[in-house]
Amino acid sequence: MILEQELEEHGGEYRLLTHFNTDDEQRLNWEMLQHSGKGFIRDERGSVSGRLVANIPVEEAAMLEAAYDLDYLSFSRNNDKAAFRRLLKRFPHWKCCEGGV
Repeated sequence: MILEQELEEHGGEYRLLTHFNTDDEQRLNWEMLQHSGKGFIRDERGSVSGRLVANIPVEEAAMLEAAYDLDYLSFSRNNDKAAFRRLLKRFPHWKCCEGGV
């Protein structure tokens, strides 16, 4: 949820600062971390069909992409696991399961 936006002028350049409230996403991820264990998703027969490791808010993903964050771009475009691990270290509130990646 957007809290406020500021438009700053620096010489001939303008910068739009957007402040987000990420409390809802952090609370949801914390609750999932408490209840999901290793994060494995099981189907009705009990077979593992996937694993939910992180829940990345759309606003934060858009900001990282707009800032040309190398870790985010490497993860989103090349599925780089090392870049994903670095992102989880920088944004621990994204993680919603225990265990490694």
